[in-house]
Amino acid sequence: MKQQSELPVFAQGAARLKSALQASLVPASRCKHPGALLDTLQHWSDSYLRSDGPCLTGHRSLANLGYMRSPLVIAQPEQLTAVAQVSGLFNEQGIAELRRACYQLEAGSSTSDWIISNRTRAATRSSTLIREMMDSRAFLLAVSKIAGVPLVPHPFLRARSQVNYFYPPQAQHDRAQIGMWHTDGTSFVLNIVLSEPSEYEGGEFVYFEGPVERFDVASLNDNVRSCGVKASGDAVYIYGSRVFHGVRPLTQGRRMSLVLSFHCPYSQADVNKFWHLASDDGVLRTIRPWFQLKCDLIRPASEQYRRLGIDPITFGELVPLQLQGAR
Repeated sequence: MKQQSELPVFAQGAARLKSALQASLVPASRCKHPGALLDTLQHWSDSYLRSDGPCLTGHRSLANLGYMRSPLVIAQPEQLTAVAQVSGLFNEQGIAELRRACYQLEAGSSTSDWIISNRTRAATRSSTLIREMMDSRAFLLAVSKIAGVPLVPHPFLRARSQVNYFYPPQAQHDRAQIGMWHTDGTSFVLNIVLSEPSEYEGGEFVYFEGPVERFDVASLNDNVRSCGVKASGDAVYIYGSRVFHGVRPLTQGRRMSLVLSFHCPYSQADVNKFWHLASDDGVLRTIRPWFQLKCDLIRPASEQYRRLGIDPITFGELVPLQLQGAR
């Protein structure tokens, strides 16, 4: 399809090293950050979650996508969700508060040649609501049930949360805001769409239905799937490091999404590579947080939960969720 060929692939290999060196030349003062002044100061409440829990449609495990071996020694490919559409995670008030917070953060967004071309990074640093939501045991348990393993917020702050904003070209020679074909530097990723379908056209979330080793941009047609969301507050969960995915260009309107990344504290495995992070922030600005990440990853699970001020989430709590949208 023409739409697929219009979606480029983000830099790989030596091209990623080049991106890191180019990012190193950008002065820190030009790295735009929204700051606390854009915080709506709205606190999170677990009452923003729906009491009957979310439903999953289009659920595919890593085994379904052709993975024979698990990337985690603590779980089998059949246990780990590769991709799923999530509905009913938040109630109407929760969706309204998330929309308000993310609209506010757009004033701090920046446009670049990164995977997502218009975004506000480190949303948990700037939004009380998003930060408290990610530290909520009830929210973490809900996402853990979707993922198939217990989760905590990802230790790397700049990779933990961002708000993506997509627009069509505003002038003849402008580029549409897109999400290139890519895999993530984090594995457990929840992409919450906060625009109604009536507010935009295009902008489909797409993924490659197969292992990353079989991804070939020249022959995608038979293996590309779209994840349609029915309403604001619906989400796409994806095992981001093992599933190629992207967002097609918008043709009309505006699409906003909140992307949250998590880590399984019962495993020290993490797929973030130094050059993946450095291609966003530059080499020097990545060194210190990179070593801090390595220290955080080896903390016992009990300590990681204690630092959040919550009781540990256990494997025994991860009862299967409703599938196929049936309530």
